[in-house]
Amino acid sequence: MKFNFNNPTNLYFGSGSLNQLGSLTMPGKKALVLISNGKSTKINSYLDRTLSQLDEAKTEYIVFDQIMENPVKEVIMEGAAKAKENACDFIVALGGGAVIDSASAIAAMATHNGDLWDYVVGGTGRCQPLVNKGLPIVAIATTSGTGSEMNGFGVISNLENP
Repeated sequence: MKFNFNNPTNLYFGSGSLNQLGSLTMPGKKALVLISNGKSTKINSYLDRTLSQLDEAKTEYIVFDQIMENPVKEVIMEGAAKAKENACDFIVALGGGAVIDSASAIAAMATHNGDLWDYVVGGTGRCQPLVNKGLPIVAIATTSGTGSEMNGFGVISNLENP
């Protein structure tokens, strides 16, 4: 099965879809490429293929490989700082739900000051509104199950203030 779904997420699905990335218009000139701190994207050559496609698209990138299962606030803040200090103007999230959830939070914090928990609604969050647009995200799902690439929710833990 192959299809293209755009609502407003532009979803490419099917065998070989990653090979189209280099021919697509990127939402910026320099990407923060997020991957997990595990080995699967490297062992399965997804990272090499993605970076090759970004090269084909004449897009610069920095790789941030610190995302863990059940991501924590500190790693989100570290990723946002890396995006800011390297002038990244979009994010490529290569992985499963944890990586894609982290991409949403990093995209928001790369364009806002303060702490992630300043903007969290509910629980111990401070409920401040996000006033700036986050960085655009290109999500390349390597697993299926959570639907993180298609929804507006994410799971990030705050170990300091659960």
